[in-house]
Amino acid sequence: MALRYGKNSEPFAPGPAGERTAVGRALRALPPAHREILAETLFRERSVNEAAVTLGVPVEVVKARVYHAMRALRVALDAPGR
Repeated sequence: MALRYGKNSEPFAPGPAGERTAVGRALRALPPAHREILAETLFRERSVNEAAVTLGVPVEVVKARVYHAMRALRVALDAPGR
């Protein structure tokens, strides 16, 4: 399964098992709201508009949540002992 972030980005294809494990741990370390928005936009490949409808929130809220969730995911991935 390939994941995309944004219209013009390259797909994210799962790498070696060690990388998948690290990403899984990083995702589990995120707050539920961050996991929820990433699940809708990345894993279910919904657009911002589709995610907004699904979650019942304004598009601007989805955009902000995705931004903050991606930043939190990067921090979790860069954390020592990941």
